[in-house]
Amino acid sequence: MAVNDVLNQLQLLIQGATPKLIEVTDQSKVAIPFVPGERYTAKVQEQIASGRYLVLIRDQQLDLNLPRNTQPGQNVELRFVAANPRLTFVLAGEPLPPGQPQTPVNLSDGSRYLNALLDRVRDLATSQPQTQSRTSTSAQGQAAPLANAKPIIEGAPPQLAQFAALLKETVIKSGLFYESHQAQWAAGERPLTELLREPQGRLSEPRAFTTAQQSAAAQHAALATTVLGQPPKVDLLNPLATALVHASSAQEPVHPQTALLVQQQLETLDQRQILWQGQVWPGQEMRWQIEERPAHEGEQEAERDWQTRLDLSLPHLGQVSALLKFTPQGIRIELAAPTLDTVAALQVAGPLLNQSMERAGLRLIEMKVKTNDGSA
Repeated sequence: MAVNDVLNQLQLLIQGATPKLIEVTDQSKVAIPFVPGERYTAKVQEQIASGRYLVLIRDQQLDLNLPRNTQPGQNVELRFVAANPRLTFVLAGEPLPPGQPQTPVNLSDGSRYLNALLDRVRDLATSQPQTQSRTSTSAQGQAAPLANAKPIIEGAPPQLAQFAALLKETVIKSGLFYESHQAQWAAGERPLTELLREPQGRLSEPRAFTTAQQSAAAQHAALATTVLGQPPKVDLLNPLATALVHASSAQEPVHPQTALLVQQQLETLDQRQILWQGQVWPGQEMRWQIEERPAHEGEQEAERDWQTRLDLSLPHLGQVSALLKFTPQGIRIELAAPTLDTVAALQVAGPLLNQSMERAGLRLIEMKVKTNDGSA
């Protein structure tokens, strides 16, 4: 799968910035008082899942996400990093000189998140070989489709401008551009409410709510200290915020649905394509592809062209496809219809389409109409 190229580059980047994190899945029965910075020998017993192994450390059995080339019976040298939110190790390097103090490794939350996220995406890519094979056979070179479970609007659009705005909003808020929208929010160019409407934002809302609760609790504590002359008891500040903090810290570092979104983002980055399919209104299916095309060889301008394709099954016209190519000079349109009668109807309506585009400030430089089998 082409996305693996991008994934491997990201993995190398993360590995260059921080060591591979090895975390314990179930630490409820761990009784060993691990010391940060200390080295431990792990005896590998068996592989139990993709990238996870049962090991023995000082007669304590643990479930660790060791490297995939690890073999049962092998001894692995680990260095303990941290106990919270999970017991975390890294692979130990060369032994330190005698007498040199063992220095704990400090890992940021961002490093933990990226490592866990890339592990999930890699597991997702390797656990669906049949789906990937079908994709590469039937839609080779295309990004994974963004499927919409419910129609974008409840009925046929009364105004084309409104419909176009809704389609644009559907792609923008799909989650594919979440990180760039975060940068815009940090620069004050996008409100937080818009971020929270995207898939990643909806997944992070409990944490965002927790942060808001903590902030309110801090303000309450400051006010109470000013009025009473002493801070109130912590457990009386905001029990809901305290409960949410504990619940948040106990959760996985990466939400399972995030891995699916990141896989789609990586495929979009690699293929330069967005593929959306679903109902635009009840009963009306649509397949919509947006693609960035590389500049042609020999052209002086290094500009890339964009094209978009719509596939629709219309009540009176049948299966119709429209390919729009956007260039600096204007727009080229290629229409495909099921019958010669439909082709003739579309050709007759060509001048109306040209007028509509002119009113929208677009220049139509060419329009071709043919049947679906390629004949004129």
